[in-house]
Amino acid sequence: MAFKNVIGHAKPIALMQRAIKNGKVAQSYLFLGNEGIGKKYAALQFAKALNCLGAEAEEGDACDHCTSCKKIDHGLHPDVLVIEPEGQNIKVEQIRQLQRELAYRPYEGKYRVCIVTAADRMAPHIPNTLLKTLEEPPLHTVIVLLANNSRFILPTILSRCQPIRFNPLPIPLVSKWLVEGNGFDEAEAHLLASLSEGSPGKALEIQEEILQIPRKELLKDWVGLKSLSFERIGSWVGYLPSQRENLLLILEVAKTLLRDLVMVKALNQGPKLIHSDLLREIESTAANWSLSSLLRRMERLHQTIVEIKANANTSLALEAMMLSWAER
Repeated sequence: MAFKNVIGHAKPIALMQRAIKNGKVAQSYLFLGNEGIGKKYAALQFAKALNCLGAEAEEGDACDHCTSCKKIDHGLHPDVLVIEPEGQNIKVEQIRQLQRELAYRPYEGKYRVCIVTAADRMAPHIPNTLLKTLEEPPLHTVIVLLANNSRFILPTILSRCQPIRFNPLPIPLVSKWLVEGNGFDEAEAHLLASLSEGSPGKALEIQEEILQIPRKELLKDWVGLKSLSFERIGSWVGYLPSQRENLLLILEVAKTLLRDLVMVKALNQGPKLIHSDLLREIESTAANWSLSSLLRRMERLHQTIVEIKANANTSLALEAMMLSWAER
């Protein structure tokens, strides 16, 4: 696929196409955005557009049919290098190998394009090694760094890259992509899209995990329960996963359940629910609550998610949240 087939991200794509058409391609870029939002895919389409042999290249896009486009699609183009983490981080030797590769002119393309994923997860001392390449990049070279968060990248590296921000996609757009491109039914697609934070990749990644989450039990025995005894709080804290990422996903599901309770309570005419398959249970639970109490509970849950993302003690944060859930 080429730029014209990318879902969303119209502004980043327009920036890249304009640079190609005007002959003003920067030598270093930093693609910023959430995990799974499409940064790597967009970078590969950028590499295709830069090296395309078809007429579409004049308009800043790829033809998808020439030998160059096909080689990039299959990971076989000698001038397109992708550096992935070995384990958790990018290693020093990977960057040194990259430097050796970039010392040569393009073998058969117009540009040598190097895509470094997880640039915000580099082993110590790597940024300084990479900085030398960014300061004096070889001719006909384009380096694209991909990162979730610029806070973990040295200011000296940031200053040498042209940043391109990839914002979360609208939920309806992700949902439509899941239905039309991946065969999901509308209810499941809407649920996954709502939990994906606007990231198609994350929507696919969490599919199996969502199937394992007992949403009905979460609603009836936790999120929508009026009062929680100390025993029940201890039971839930012990039941919820200790792994931070898995716990956060369950808490996000809980937040969407509370959102649906609020929607049913606040709107008289059939609101669009995230958990539409639980409509009967949601309506029954919402009848027992006041709108202000639901909003207060939802706000406290959101605060807890923020705290856990900031590395708070998960057990203490969960206990404090559930104790505060007692209706006032």
